[in-house]
Amino acid sequence: MNSYYKSNKFKEVLKNYEDFLASNDLGTLTTDDFADVAQYYHEQHNDVKAIETADKALELFPGSVAPLAFLSRYALLEEHSTMKADDLAEKIEDKHDPDYFLLKAEIMIVDERIGEADEYLENAYEEFYDDDYYDDMPLDVATLFIDYSAIDFADKWLQRSDETEDSEYIDVKAKILMAHNDLEASKKLIDTLINRDPYSTEYWNLMTAVDLLAENYHDAVTSSDYALAIDPDNRDAILNKGNGVLGLGNSDEATRLFKRYAELEPEHETGYFMVAMTLLGQEHLKEAKEWFEKALKVNRASQKKNWVNRAEILFQLAYIENSFSHYAKAHAFLDELAEEYKDNLADNLDELGMKLAEVDCAQGHVYLEEFNYDKAVDWFEQAVSDSDGDPEVFIRIAVSAFECFQLHYAYDILHQVIYQNGIEDEKGLRYLSYCCKLLEKKDEETWALNKLSKLSKPDDNSDENIEKPKNK
Repeated sequence: MNSYYKSNKFKEVLKNYEDFLASNDLGTLTTDDFADVAQYYHEQHNDVKAIETADKALELFPGSVAPLAFLSRYALLEEHSTMKADDLAEKIEDKHDPDYFLLKAEIMIVDERIGEADEYLENAYEEFYDDDYYDDMPLDVATLFIDYSAIDFADKWLQRSDETEDSEYIDVKAKILMAHNDLEASKKLIDTLINRDPYSTEYWNLMTAVDLLAENYHDAVTSSDYALAIDPDNRDAILNKGNGVLGLGNSDEATRLFKRYAELEPEHETGYFMVAMTLLGQEHLKEAKEWFEKALKVNRASQKKNWVNRAEILFQLAYIENSFSHYAKAHAFLDELAEEYKDNLADNLDELGMKLAEVDCAQGHVYLEEFNYDKAVDWFEQAVSDSDGDPEVFIRIAVSAFECFQLHYAYDILHQVIYQNGIEDEKGLRYLSYCCKLLEKKDEETWALNKLSKLSKPDDNSDENIEKPKNK
Protein backbone atom coordinates (compact mmCIF):
# COMPACT_ATOMS: atom_id res chain seq x y z
CA MET A 1 0.00 0.00 0.00
CA ASN A 2 1.15 3.56 -0.72
CA SER A 3 2.99 4.93 2.32
CA TYR A 4 0.72 8.00 2.27
CA TYR A 5 -2.11 5.88 3.63
CA LYS A 6 0.00 5.06 6.68
CA SER A 7 0.83 8.71 7.35
CA ASN A 8 -0.64 10.81 10.15
CA LYS A 9 -1.94 13.22 7.53
CA PHE A 10 -4.11 10.56 5.92
CA LYS A 11 -5.17 9.11 9.27
CA GLU A 12 -6.61 12.53 10.07
CA VAL A 13 -8.40 12.63 6.70
CA LEU A 14 -9.88 9.18 7.33
CA LYS A 15 -11.04 10.20 10.80
CA ASN A 16 -12.67 13.33 9.37
CA TYR A 17 -14.44 11.20 6.79
CA GLU A 18 -15.72 8.79 9.44
CA ASP A 19 -16.90 11.76 11.51
CA PHE A 20 -18.69 13.08 8.43
CA LEU A 21 -20.53 9.76 8.03
CA ALA A 22 -21.68 10.00 11.64
CA SER A 23 -22.61 13.70 11.69
CA ASN A 24 -23.06 14.72 8.04
CA ASP A 25 -20.72 17.63 8.81
CA LEU A 26 -18.11 18.09 6.07
CA GLY A 27 -15.72 20.03 8.23
CA THR A 28 -12.48 20.46 6.26
CA LEU A 29 -13.05 17.56 3.85
CA THR A 30 -12.35 18.28 0.17
CA THR A 31 -13.14 16.33 -2.98
CA ASP A 32 -9.49 15.20 -3.07
CA ASP A 33 -9.90 13.84 0.47
CA PHE A 34 -12.94 11.82 -0.62
CA ALA A 35 -10.97 10.43 -3.55
CA ASP A 36 -8.05 9.51 -1.27
CA VAL A 37 -10.39 7.66 1.08
CA ALA A 38 -11.97 5.85 -1.87
CA GLN A 39 -8.53 4.80 -3.11
CA TYR A 40 -7.62 3.67 0.41
CA TYR A 41 -10.68 1.41 0.57
CA HIS A 42 -9.87 0.08 -2.90
CA GLU A 43 -6.35 -0.85 -1.82
CA GLN A 44 -7.89 -2.52 1.23
CA HIS A 45 -9.91 -4.63 -1.25
CA ASN A 46 -13.17 -3.10 -0.07
CA ASP A 47 -14.50 -1.84 -3.37
CA VAL A 48 -18.07 -1.45 -2.13
CA LYS A 49 -16.94 1.20 0.36
CA ALA A 50 -14.60 2.72 -2.22
CA ILE A 51 -17.38 3.33 -4.74
CA GLU A 52 -19.79 4.52 -2.04
CA THR A 53 -17.21 7.11 -0.95
CA ALA A 54 -16.72 8.42 -4.50
CA ASP A 55 -20.48 8.55 -5.04
CA LYS A 56 -20.94 10.56 -1.82
CA ALA A 57 -18.35 13.04 -3.05
CA LEU A 58 -20.24 13.52 -6.29
CA GLU A 59 -23.50 14.09 -4.44
CA LEU A 60 -21.80 16.95 -2.61
CA PHE A 61 -19.52 18.18 -5.42
CA PRO A 62 -21.09 17.27 -8.78
CA GLY A 63 -18.65 17.20 -11.70
CA SER A 64 -15.55 17.36 -9.49
CA VAL A 65 -12.36 15.89 -10.88
CA ALA A 66 -10.97 13.59 -8.19
CA PRO A 67 -13.97 11.32 -7.47
CA LEU A 68 -14.89 11.07 -11.15
CA ALA A 69 -11.29 10.21 -11.98
CA PHE A 70 -11.37 7.47 -9.36
CA LEU A 71 -14.61 5.99 -10.71
CA SER A 72 -13.36 6.28 -14.29
CA ARG A 73 -10.13 4.45 -13.49
CA TYR A 74 -12.09 1.82 -11.58
CA ALA A 75 -14.23 1.21 -14.66
CA LEU A 76 -11.09 1.11 -16.79
CA LEU A 77 -8.95 -1.22 -14.69
CA GLU A 78 -11.42 -3.29 -12.69
CA GLU A 79 -14.48 -3.45 -14.94
CA HIS A 80 -12.38 -3.43 -18.11
CA SER A 81 -14.70 -0.95 -19.83
CA THR A 82 -13.06 1.90 -21.72
CA MET A 83 -16.50 3.12 -22.80
CA LYS A 84 -17.77 3.50 -19.23
CA ALA A 85 -14.47 5.04 -18.19
CA ASP A 86 -14.70 7.63 -20.97
CA ASP A 87 -18.33 8.44 -20.14
CA LEU A 88 -17.34 9.12 -16.53
CA ALA A 89 -14.35 11.22 -17.60
CA GLU A 90 -16.60 13.38 -19.75
CA LYS A 91 -18.70 14.23 -16.68
CA ILE A 92 -15.75 16.21 -15.29
CA GLU A 93 -16.76 19.87 -15.48
CA ASP A 94 -13.29 21.41 -15.63
CA LYS A 95 -11.97 20.09 -18.93
CA HIS A 96 -8.82 22.20 -18.50
CA ASP A 97 -7.74 20.44 -15.35
CA PRO A 98 -4.42 18.62 -15.94
CA ASP A 99 -5.79 15.46 -14.31
CA TYR A 100 -8.55 15.38 -16.91
CA PHE A 101 -5.94 15.21 -19.69
CA LEU A 102 -4.01 12.45 -17.91
CA LEU A 103 -7.20 10.45 -17.41
CA LYS A 104 -8.22 10.75 -21.05
CA ALA A 105 -4.73 9.69 -22.12
CA GLU A 106 -4.82 6.69 -19.79
CA ILE A 107 -8.08 5.55 -21.36
CA MET A 108 -6.44 5.76 -24.80
CA ILE A 109 -3.44 3.73 -23.58
CA VAL A 110 -5.64 0.97 -22.18
CA ASP A 111 -7.58 1.06 -25.45
CA GLU A 112 -4.25 0.36 -27.21
CA ARG A 113 -4.08 3.83 -28.78
CA ILE A 114 -0.76 4.69 -27.22
CA GLY A 115 0.50 6.88 -30.05
CA GLU A 116 -2.73 8.85 -29.97
CA ALA A 117 -2.35 9.26 -26.19
CA ASP A 118 1.15 10.67 -26.64
CA GLU A 119 0.00 13.12 -29.29
CA TYR A 120 -2.95 14.16 -27.12
CA LEU A 121 -0.61 14.85 -24.20
CA GLU A 122 1.81 16.75 -26.43
CA ASN A 123 -1.03 19.13 -27.34
CA ALA A 124 -1.98 19.47 -23.68
CA TYR A 125 1.65 20.15 -22.78
CA GLU A 126 1.70 23.11 -25.14
CA GLU A 127 -1.25 24.54 -23.24
CA PHE A 128 0.45 24.14 -19.85
CA TYR A 129 4.05 24.77 -20.90
CA ASP A 130 4.40 28.21 -19.27
CA ASP A 131 1.99 27.51 -16.42
CA ASP A 132 3.67 27.37 -13.01
CA TYR A 133 0.60 25.53 -11.78
CA TYR A 134 1.60 22.47 -13.77
CA ASP A 135 5.31 22.56 -14.41
CA ASP A 136 5.60 18.95 -13.27
CA MET A 137 3.53 17.61 -16.18
CA PRO A 138 6.46 15.79 -17.87
CA LEU A 139 7.07 13.72 -14.73
CA ASP A 140 3.37 12.92 -14.35
CA VAL A 141 3.17 11.81 -17.97
CA ALA A 142 6.36 9.74 -17.67
CA THR A 143 4.84 8.03 -14.62
CA LEU A 144 1.67 7.28 -16.56
CA PHE A 145 3.55 5.70 -19.45
CA ILE A 146 5.86 3.64 -17.21
CA ASP A 147 2.82 2.25 -15.40
CA TYR A 148 1.81 0.70 -18.71
CA SER A 149 5.35 -0.40 -19.66
CA ALA A 150 5.50 2.13 -22.50
CA ILE A 151 9.22 2.51 -21.99
CA ASP A 152 10.18 4.74 -24.93
CA PHE A 153 7.37 7.21 -24.25
CA ALA A 154 8.20 7.26 -20.54
CA ASP A 155 11.85 7.94 -21.32
CA LYS A 156 10.97 10.76 -23.73
CA TRP A 157 8.81 12.56 -21.19
CA LEU A 158 11.17 11.96 -18.28
CA GLN A 159 13.98 13.69 -20.18
CA ARG A 160 11.86 16.85 -20.17
CA SER A 161 11.57 16.86 -16.38
CA ASP A 162 13.96 18.89 -14.22
CA GLU A 163 12.78 17.21 -11.00
CA THR A 164 15.71 14.80 -11.00
CA GLU A 165 15.91 14.58 -7.20
CA ASP A 166 12.21 13.79 -6.79
CA SER A 167 11.54 10.20 -5.63
CA GLU A 168 8.95 9.75 -8.37
CA TYR A 169 11.55 10.74 -10.98
CA ILE A 170 14.06 8.24 -9.56
CA ASP A 171 11.38 5.55 -9.47
CA VAL A 172 10.53 6.02 -13.16
CA LYS A 173 14.21 6.14 -14.12
CA ALA A 174 14.90 2.91 -12.23
CA LYS A 175 12.06 1.17 -14.09
CA ILE A 176 13.33 2.42 -17.45
CA LEU A 177 16.81 1.10 -16.68
CA MET A 178 15.32 -2.21 -15.58
CA ALA A 179 13.41 -2.46 -18.87
CA HIS A 180 16.68 -1.87 -20.72
CA ASN A 181 18.30 -4.64 -18.65
CA ASP A 182 20.71 -2.21 -16.96
CA LEU A 183 20.00 -3.95 -13.67
CA GLU A 184 22.95 -2.72 -11.61
CA ALA A 185 22.17 0.93 -12.39
CA SER A 186 18.52 0.29 -11.61
CA LYS A 187 19.40 -1.27 -8.24
CA LYS A 188 21.48 1.75 -7.26
CA LEU A 189 18.53 4.06 -7.86
CA ILE A 190 16.18 1.76 -5.94
CA ASP A 191 18.69 1.77 -3.06
CA THR A 192 18.34 5.54 -3.02
CA LEU A 193 14.58 5.24 -2.79
CA ILE A 194 14.76 2.66 -0.01
CA ASN A 195 17.17 4.83 1.98
CA ARG A 196 14.63 7.64 1.74
CA ASP A 197 11.70 5.44 2.70
CA PRO A 198 12.77 2.08 4.16
CA TYR A 199 9.17 1.20 5.03
CA SER A 200 7.92 1.34 1.46
CA THR A 201 6.75 -2.10 0.32
CA GLU A 202 6.58 -0.66 -3.22
CA TYR A 203 10.32 -0.01 -3.28
CA TRP A 204 11.22 -3.37 -1.74
CA ASN A 205 9.03 -5.11 -4.31
CA LEU A 206 10.73 -3.15 -7.07
CA MET A 207 14.11 -4.29 -5.76
CA THR A 208 12.84 -7.87 -5.72
CA ALA A 209 11.72 -7.56 -9.34
CA VAL A 210 15.22 -6.50 -10.38
CA ASP A 211 16.79 -9.36 -8.42
CA LEU A 212 14.44 -11.86 -10.07
CA LEU A 213 15.37 -10.55 -13.52
CA ALA A 214 19.04 -10.91 -12.61
CA GLU A 215 18.33 -14.42 -11.24
CA ASN A 216 19.73 -13.31 -7.87
CA TYR A 217 17.21 -15.48 -6.07
CA HIS A 218 18.75 -15.21 -2.60
CA ASP A 219 18.63 -11.42 -2.80
CA ALA A 220 15.09 -11.55 -4.20
CA VAL A 221 13.90 -13.60 -1.22
CA THR A 222 15.62 -11.22 1.19
CA SER A 223 14.04 -8.16 -0.43
CA SER A 224 10.59 -9.74 -0.41
CA ASP A 225 11.07 -10.66 3.27
CA TYR A 226 11.63 -6.98 4.05
CA ALA A 227 8.40 -6.12 2.24
CA LEU A 228 6.53 -8.85 4.13
CA ALA A 229 7.92 -7.64 7.44
CA ILE A 230 6.26 -4.30 6.70
CA ASP A 231 3.03 -5.82 5.34
CA PRO A 232 2.60 -9.60 5.87
CA ASP A 233 -0.31 -9.73 3.41
CA ASN A 234 1.34 -7.76 0.61
CA ARG A 235 0.30 -9.61 -2.52
CA ASP A 236 3.22 -8.62 -4.70
CA ALA A 237 5.74 -9.56 -2.01
CA ILE A 238 4.17 -12.99 -1.52
CA LEU A 239 4.19 -13.66 -5.27
CA ASN A 240 7.75 -12.38 -5.60
CA LYS A 241 9.00 -14.51 -2.74
CA GLY A 242 7.29 -17.53 -4.28
CA ASN A 243 9.20 -16.94 -7.51
CA GLY A 244 12.41 -16.41 -5.57
CA VAL A 245 12.23 -19.63 -3.56
CA LEU A 246 11.17 -21.48 -6.70
CA GLY A 247 14.34 -20.19 -8.36
CA LEU A 248 16.27 -21.62 -5.40
CA GLY A 249 14.64 -25.00 -5.99
CA ASN A 250 12.31 -24.99 -3.00
CA SER A 251 9.12 -26.07 -4.75
CA ASP A 252 7.22 -26.91 -1.57
CA GLU A 253 7.71 -23.43 -0.09
CA ALA A 254 6.89 -21.85 -3.45
CA THR A 255 3.65 -23.84 -3.58
CA ARG A 256 2.74 -22.69 -0.07
CA LEU A 257 3.33 -19.05 -1.00
CA PHE A 258 1.39 -19.28 -4.26
CA LYS A 259 -1.52 -20.87 -2.39
CA ARG A 260 -1.38 -18.01 0.09
CA TYR A 261 -1.51 -15.55 -2.83
CA ALA A 262 -4.53 -17.40 -4.22
CA GLU A 263 -6.27 -17.08 -0.83
CA LEU A 264 -5.69 -13.32 -0.83
CA GLU A 265 -6.62 -12.90 -4.51
CA PRO A 266 -9.34 -15.53 -5.03
CA GLU A 267 -10.83 -13.71 -8.02
CA HIS A 268 -7.61 -13.68 -10.04
CA GLU A 269 -6.12 -16.72 -11.72
CA THR A 270 -2.44 -15.90 -11.07
CA GLY A 271 -2.15 -17.72 -7.73
CA TYR A 272 -3.94 -20.83 -8.96
CA PHE A 273 -1.85 -20.84 -12.13
CA MET A 274 1.45 -20.54 -10.27
CA VAL A 275 0.49 -23.37 -7.90
CA ALA A 276 -0.37 -25.50 -10.92
CA MET A 277 2.88 -24.72 -12.75
CA THR A 278 4.94 -25.51 -9.65
CA LEU A 279 3.16 -28.84 -9.18
CA LEU A 280 3.59 -29.56 -12.88
CA GLY A 281 7.33 -28.99 -12.52
CA GLN A 282 7.32 -31.64 -9.80
CA GLU A 283 5.34 -33.95 -12.11
CA HIS A 284 2.36 -33.98 -9.74
CA LEU A 285 0.04 -34.04 -12.74
CA LYS A 286 -3.22 -34.85 -10.98
CA GLU A 287 -2.85 -32.00 -8.48
CA ALA A 288 -1.60 -29.65 -11.19
CA LYS A 289 -4.67 -30.41 -13.27
CA GLU A 290 -6.96 -29.49 -10.35
CA TRP A 291 -5.26 -26.12 -9.91
CA PHE A 292 -5.26 -25.38 -13.64
CA GLU A 293 -9.00 -26.08 -13.65
CA LYS A 294 -9.44 -23.63 -10.75
CA ALA A 295 -7.42 -21.05 -12.67
CA LEU A 296 -9.56 -21.55 -15.77
CA LYS A 297 -12.80 -21.24 -13.79
CA VAL A 298 -11.66 -18.00 -12.16
CA ASN A 299 -10.42 -16.62 -15.46
CA ARG A 300 -13.74 -17.30 -17.17
CA ALA A 301 -15.66 -15.68 -14.32
CA SER A 302 -13.46 -12.61 -14.21
CA GLN A 303 -14.64 -9.33 -15.71
CA LYS A 304 -11.15 -8.81 -17.09
CA LYS A 305 -11.07 -12.22 -18.80
CA ASN A 306 -7.40 -12.21 -19.72
CA TRP A 307 -7.40 -14.37 -22.84
CA VAL A 308 -3.60 -14.70 -22.94
CA ASN A 309 -3.62 -16.37 -19.52
CA ARG A 310 -6.60 -18.46 -20.55
CA ALA A 311 -4.76 -19.66 -23.65
CA GLU A 312 -1.79 -20.80 -21.56
CA ILE A 313 -4.07 -22.62 -19.12
CA LEU A 314 -5.85 -24.43 -21.97
CA PHE A 315 -2.52 -25.51 -23.44
CA GLN A 316 -1.30 -26.88 -20.11
CA LEU A 317 -4.56 -28.76 -19.56
CA ALA A 318 -4.26 -30.29 -23.02
CA TYR A 319 -0.71 -31.38 -22.17
CA ILE A 320 -1.82 -33.02 -18.92
CA GLU A 321 -4.80 -34.81 -20.50
CA ASN A 322 -2.49 -36.13 -23.20
CA SER A 323 -0.10 -37.36 -20.50
CA PHE A 324 -3.01 -39.29 -18.96
CA SER A 325 -3.88 -40.69 -22.43
CA HIS A 326 -7.17 -38.80 -22.29
CA TYR A 327 -6.83 -37.97 -25.95
CA ALA A 328 -10.38 -36.77 -26.60
CA LYS A 329 -10.10 -34.25 -23.77
CA ALA A 330 -6.70 -33.10 -25.04
CA HIS A 331 -8.13 -32.50 -28.51
CA ALA A 332 -11.08 -30.61 -27.00
CA PHE A 333 -8.82 -28.24 -25.06
CA LEU A 334 -6.73 -27.66 -28.19
CA ASP A 335 -9.87 -26.93 -30.21
CA GLU A 336 -10.86 -24.35 -27.60
CA LEU A 337 -7.36 -22.88 -27.69
CA ALA A 338 -7.55 -22.46 -31.46
CA GLU A 339 -10.86 -20.59 -31.07
CA GLU A 340 -9.24 -18.25 -28.52
CA TYR A 341 -6.55 -17.36 -31.03
CA LYS A 342 -9.07 -16.83 -33.82
CA ASP A 343 -11.21 -14.60 -31.60
CA ASN A 344 -8.36 -12.47 -30.28
CA LEU A 345 -5.75 -12.31 -33.04
CA ALA A 346 -7.95 -11.60 -36.02
CA ASP A 347 -6.21 -8.24 -36.54
CA ASN A 348 -2.73 -9.83 -36.70
CA LEU A 349 -2.82 -12.53 -39.33
CA ASP A 350 0.89 -13.38 -39.14
CA GLU A 351 0.79 -14.00 -35.40
CA LEU A 352 -2.53 -15.81 -35.76
CA GLY A 353 -1.01 -18.14 -38.36
CA MET A 354 1.94 -19.04 -36.12
CA LYS A 355 -0.28 -19.58 -33.07
CA LEU A 356 -2.65 -21.80 -35.02
CA ALA A 357 0.34 -23.73 -36.35
CA GLU A 358 1.43 -24.38 -32.75
CA VAL A 359 -2.03 -25.78 -32.01
CA ASP A 360 -1.95 -27.84 -35.21
CA CYS A 361 1.40 -29.33 -34.18
CA ALA A 362 0.04 -30.16 -30.74
CA GLN A 363 -3.00 -31.83 -32.30
CA GLY A 364 -0.72 -33.82 -34.57
CA HIS A 365 1.43 -34.85 -31.62
CA VAL A 366 -1.62 -36.16 -29.73
CA TYR A 367 -2.67 -38.18 -32.77
CA LEU A 368 0.83 -39.66 -32.95
CA GLU A 369 0.42 -40.69 -29.32
CA GLU A 370 -2.84 -42.39 -30.38
CA PHE A 371 -1.00 -44.16 -33.25
CA ASN A 372 -3.32 -42.41 -35.69
CA TYR A 373 -0.63 -41.46 -38.16
CA ASP A 374 -2.88 -40.34 -41.00
CA LYS A 375 -4.65 -37.81 -38.76
CA ALA A 376 -1.31 -36.68 -37.38
CA VAL A 377 0.06 -36.00 -40.85
CA ASP A 378 -3.10 -34.08 -41.77
CA TRP A 379 -2.60 -31.78 -38.78
CA PHE A 380 1.09 -31.35 -39.49
CA GLU A 381 0.32 -30.36 -43.08
CA GLN A 382 -2.21 -27.85 -41.73
CA ALA A 383 0.51 -26.46 -39.46
CA VAL A 384 2.79 -25.91 -42.44
CA SER A 385 -0.04 -24.18 -44.28
CA ASP A 386 -1.04 -21.95 -41.34
CA SER A 387 2.57 -20.88 -40.77
CA ASP A 388 3.24 -20.33 -44.47
CA GLY A 389 6.02 -22.91 -44.39
CA ASP A 390 7.97 -21.48 -41.46
CA PRO A 391 11.08 -23.66 -40.85
CA GLU A 392 10.45 -23.53 -37.09
CA VAL A 393 7.20 -25.42 -37.65
CA PHE A 394 8.93 -28.14 -39.66
CA ILE A 395 11.41 -28.58 -36.80
CA ARG A 396 8.58 -28.71 -34.26
CA ILE A 397 6.91 -31.46 -36.31
CA ALA A 398 10.16 -33.39 -36.53
CA VAL A 399 10.66 -33.20 -32.76
CA SER A 400 7.16 -34.57 -32.20
CA ALA A 401 7.84 -37.39 -34.64
CA PHE A 402 11.16 -38.21 -32.93
CA GLU A 403 9.55 -38.25 -29.47
CA CYS A 404 6.84 -40.59 -30.75
CA PHE A 405 9.42 -42.98 -32.28
CA GLN A 406 8.68 -42.00 -35.87
CA LEU A 407 12.38 -41.83 -36.56
CA HIS A 408 12.40 -41.97 -40.36
CA TYR A 409 9.68 -39.33 -40.61
CA ALA A 410 11.63 -37.04 -38.28
CA TYR A 411 14.85 -37.62 -40.20
CA ASP A 412 13.27 -36.92 -43.61
CA ILE A 413 11.95 -33.55 -42.39
CA LEU A 414 15.20 -32.49 -40.73
CA HIS A 415 17.34 -33.67 -43.63
CA GLN A 416 15.28 -31.52 -45.98
CA VAL A 417 15.11 -28.40 -43.78
CA ILE A 418 18.52 -28.44 -42.11
CA TYR A 419 20.80 -30.36 -44.45
CA GLN A 420 19.42 -29.54 -47.88
CA ASN A 421 17.87 -26.10 -47.27
CA GLY A 422 20.68 -24.90 -45.02
CA ILE A 423 18.56 -23.66 -42.09
CA GLU A 424 20.90 -23.20 -39.13
CA ASP A 425 18.83 -24.00 -36.08
CA GLU A 426 20.35 -25.37 -32.88
CA LYS A 427 17.43 -27.62 -31.97
CA GLY A 428 17.07 -28.82 -35.54
CA LEU A 429 20.76 -29.70 -35.78
CA ARG A 430 20.67 -31.48 -32.43
CA TYR A 431 17.71 -33.65 -33.41
CA LEU A 432 19.19 -34.29 -36.85
CA SER A 433 22.33 -35.59 -35.14
CA TYR A 434 20.18 -37.85 -32.91
CA CYS A 435 18.35 -39.24 -35.94
CA CYS A 436 21.56 -39.81 -37.84
CA LYS A 437 23.14 -41.59 -34.89
CA LEU A 438 20.20 -43.96 -34.52
CA LEU A 439 19.95 -44.52 -38.27
CA GLU A 440 23.73 -44.99 -38.54
CA LYS A 441 24.28 -42.12 -40.97
CA LYS A 442 27.75 -41.39 -39.63
CA ASP A 443 28.90 -38.76 -42.12
CA GLU A 444 25.76 -36.67 -41.79
CA GLU A 445 25.86 -37.01 -38.01
CA THR A 446 29.40 -35.64 -38.00
CA TRP A 447 28.36 -32.78 -40.27
CA ALA A 448 25.41 -31.90 -37.98
CA LEU A 449 27.58 -32.00 -34.86
CA ASN A 450 30.21 -29.79 -36.49
CA LYS A 451 27.57 -27.27 -37.51
CA LEU A 452 26.14 -27.40 -34.01
CA SER A 453 29.58 -26.72 -32.59
CA LYS A 454 30.01 -23.72 -34.88
CA LEU A 455 26.71 -22.26 -33.70
CA SER A 456 28.01 -22.31 -30.13
CA LYS A 457 31.06 -20.29 -31.25
CA PRO A 458 29.54 -17.17 -32.87
CA ASP A 459 32.91 -15.41 -33.04
CA ASP A 460 34.25 -17.97 -35.52
CA ASN A 461 32.43 -17.58 -38.83
CA SER A 462 34.60 -19.95 -40.80
CA ASP A 463 32.85 -22.94 -42.40
CA GLU A 464 35.99 -24.24 -44.12
CA ASN A 465 36.05 -27.51 -42.18
CA ILE A 466 32.33 -28.21 -42.43
CA GLU A 467 31.64 -30.05 -45.66
CA LYS A 468 28.52 -31.97 -46.52
CA PRO A 469 29.08 -35.71 -46.93
CA LYS A 470 28.81 -36.87 -50.51
CA ASN A 471 26.16 -39.45 -49.77
CA LYS A 472 23.00 -39.17 -47.76
